[in-house]
Amino acid sequence: MIRTDYITAIEISSSKISGTVGVNTYEGIKILAAASTPVEGFVSKGVVRNVDETSNAINRIINSLEENLDNVAIKRAYISLAGLTVQSVRSKVVREFDSFTKITPDIINEMAEENDASFNTPQGYTRVQAISQEYRLDGKIDKNPVGAPTRQIEGNYLNIIIKEQYLEQLNDSFRQAEIEIADSFCAARMDAEIILPPDARRNGCALVNIGAETTTIAIYKNEMMRKLVVVPFGSNNITMDLCSLQISRDEAEEIKITRGYKSGNNEIGTIDTDTVNNIINARMNEILQNVKYQIEESNENIGHMIFTGGGSKLKNLELLLDEYLPNYKCEIISEPKFSLVSNSGVNLNGIFSTALYSLLKLGNENCCEVLKPATYTPPVEQQLPFNEEQQPVDQEEQEEVEMTKEEPKKEGNNGKENPKKPSPWSRFVNNVKKSVTQGTLEFIDQITNDESEENNDKN
Repeated sequence: MIRTDYITAIEISSSKISGTVGVNTYEGIKILAAASTPVEGFVSKGVVRNVDETSNAINRIINSLEENLDNVAIKRAYISLAGLTVQSVRSKVVREFDSFTKITPDIINEMAEENDASFNTPQGYTRVQAISQEYRLDGKIDKNPVGAPTRQIEGNYLNIIIKEQYLEQLNDSFRQAEIEIADSFCAARMDAEIILPPDARRNGCALVNIGAETTTIAIYKNEMMRKLVVVPFGSNNITMDLCSLQISRDEAEEIKITRGYKSGNNEIGTIDTDTVNNIINARMNEILQNVKYQIEESNENIGHMIFTGGGSKLKNLELLLDEYLPNYKCEIISEPKFSLVSNSGVNLNGIFSTALYSLLKLGNENCCEVLKPATYTPPVEQQLPFNEEQQPVDQEEQEEVEMTKEEPKKEGNNGKENPKKPSPWSRFVNNVKKSVTQGTLEFIDQITNDESEENNDKN
């Protein structure tokens, strides 16, 4: 099949499954199609709970994307790894030499392989990525040790792990949907590459992504991710507390989105303002205290936080940040800017995310195939030639014509080619002439016979 250069990206979150197809161009990424479908319990806290339902949702996304593509079938996709079970674990590898030894790329690669072999993965988890941190040469930090002489080198690594069961259920969902996973990437790292400014990654920063059911905290220092942790609290906790007041989920969600915290907009919903503010305050305090605790546990000097994700769109979130994180510089980036080629025909509202954008950028393998055009062969109907008066020839005569056409040429007369056989039309004309001539002769014979009999009678 003819191949394309289309990249397909799919993100599974606690609230929805989103997908997009795009093309990398010199001007940026051009989005060709985008779709999303809500998650209704079969994915919880970013973890696949029901393989069949998740597979069906993936198929809905794929079908919707293909409807907006011209005769293209999606065969594979790039996916993001997120959810409650994604965590990080630090490790280190130490090499000592008898004398000063210049560090070579081979030594660095051997240390990385040693980390892969010796890393003690927690039970029930599997490692999906190992990120090299800085190195220490004789106790001094060196980010680029190749070429430097030393008697001891220490390599530090951040290992991203994920629960095996979740990874198996995720893979089963795509396998059942008959979509190959081209590659997978850590969603938190992709978010940081898009959202965090270089200065923030260098000086020390925490990227806090408040999702529907989880909050992901990625801590950066000296341009490296130092810690990744996911806590089981998100903006849906506010919605569920509002639902406990005997209102529908839709009304609770509308109150959370439109009224927010101390916004003064009291016309939406049936719950009084103080109750809404108290619920939002309590649940956001729970999330922010967990964020603060994880930063302190990292032992990194972090004074800057950047909040993103759906939960960061809460009205007047900055009031809560000032109240519970007074010693941190807090910033909200709810709508990151992407370098996209304009395509007004695709609606990205509520669908596009930093993870999807990053997957499109990182993808380097074609994910789609152009289908062969459907070929239609009409039924063969035997048509008979017509004369000038539109009278068909006899069926037996036509069969004779067809048989004559299929007969191979024969050579004779000392290798000379036989005379060309007359065409069907010529044969038809000749037959008509013959019939007319034959009829005329019969008529003449009849007249002659009649005249003969008349003469005999006279005699």
